[in-house]
Amino acid sequence: MASNTLLLAAVFALAGYFVANLSSNDESKILKGWERQLGNPAVHYERITVGLNANVDLIVYGTQLLEKLKVSPGAAKDHTVLSSLEDLQEMFALSHSSCSAAERIMTSPKLFKEIVDAAASLEDKKYYVGGNAALMSQAMVESSPSSQVMLVGAVGETLRSLLNSSVNVPESNLQKDDEVHLILEYSRGEKWGSTTATCANRFIFSHDVANGELRPADNFAATLQSFQPQLVVVSGLHLLDNTEDSFWQPRVDKVISAIATLPKSSAVHLELASIGNLQFLAKLAQRAFSLFHSIGLNEQELLAISKANKGPFHSDELPDGPPEVAVVADVLYWMLNHFGGKLSRVHFHSLTFHVIAEVTGRWNNSFTAVGAAARVAGRRACQVSNIDPEKVRLMFPKAFVRSLLEPSLRRESVILDANAPVMTWQRGNIAFHLSPVLVCRKPLKTVGLGDAISATGLLNSQFIPA
Repeated sequence: MASNTLLLAAVFALAGYFVANLSSNDESKILKGWERQLGNPAVHYERITVGLNANVDLIVYGTQLLEKLKVSPGAAKDHTVLSSLEDLQEMFALSHSSCSAAERIMTSPKLFKEIVDAAASLEDKKYYVGGNAALMSQAMVESSPSSQVMLVGAVGETLRSLLNSSVNVPESNLQKDDEVHLILEYSRGEKWGSTTATCANRFIFSHDVANGELRPADNFAATLQSFQPQLVVVSGLHLLDNTEDSFWQPRVDKVISAIATLPKSSAVHLELASIGNLQFLAKLAQRAFSLFHSIGLNEQELLAISKANKGPFHSDELPDGPPEVAVVADVLYWMLNHFGGKLSRVHFHSLTFHVIAEVTGRWNNSFTAVGAAARVAGRRACQVSNIDPEKVRLMFPKAFVRSLLEPSLRRESVILDANAPVMTWQRGNIAFHLSPVLVCRKPLKTVGLGDAISATGLLNSQFIPA
């Protein structure tokens, strides 16, 4: 462990030096570099099914809501579930101070309703499509109008009105009432108590019955059989992390049985979200990961998987914020080899860079896919179709190493070429494709970024059946 700690310290020092010495016009170079390298990405799927979580997001400023609830700033502390306003404050403070997105379940329906009512009374509030499945469906029909997209999820009247009319929903999934998730956003530089947020991000919580019990899984198999999709995306499994094994395992098995009925030519992707219960995550990973062809996740989920399953760096104390490329690449390499089975692709996304790691020969076009996904992050955050280089900033290090655990990759530093920002390297039978992200200086929207990123990466990735 001591050697790993020394290596990490050296890598962080190297990255910090080069981030501080970036050229002021690198943003313009990267935008032009993407145009040259990516061209016009192609979509590879005509029929897509996405499930299983869908809801309405009620978005407010976190500090305003806590003040409305007469909650004062306090300690930052992690909780696997929220049972009180004190728990809520501590989890919000943790997200705010570390600038990390997180999502938790609130156990009390009464308290949750009181908080929703308080949020609805605020002047600054917005209602949006919510839930990974609904957001990815929305992003896919917007990016690929020619694709038929079927959303399998609990869709209430408000959500149906918010969804793009091109998103298809089975009649059996329509219901009168909506499930509501509360999104507590904060801006870069915003203060809460003694801490100042170093980036714009959000904390999400809910008391969600339909999604929390994964009820849409009941008719998932029937929809797959009738629709015959070429691409299937599964999300929402993280909402089961507060349930007993005897409850969640049959629900997950129902999803696994449904995707097992698909032809071998269909690609199946699992989109992860924040999971606080590491025991649940370890069991879920062992039970399900090898049965999906592809997984999408961010830095919290990647390192949680490694910690829960005793993977690389699981016992190291890593600094807050996006981890270094070498750490990410080593964990991705371990994931693909450790879980094996059908798993042949992992799309990692963070604030400053994205990586798609894939088993060689199982996917095409990942080079373009990772660049297109990184580019859409800036577009979505700034809410523009074309990125203004003055309104974004490059926070990716100018130099980095590609592994801490593989000596041949550790010994060589890679210099970022802003004119050709998307890069590729190989480690054994695993190919890595990386692109930096241009981070929006004043983001207008942070919710759903990960879903739009994963949707874009999938649409531009071509699955090759074994």
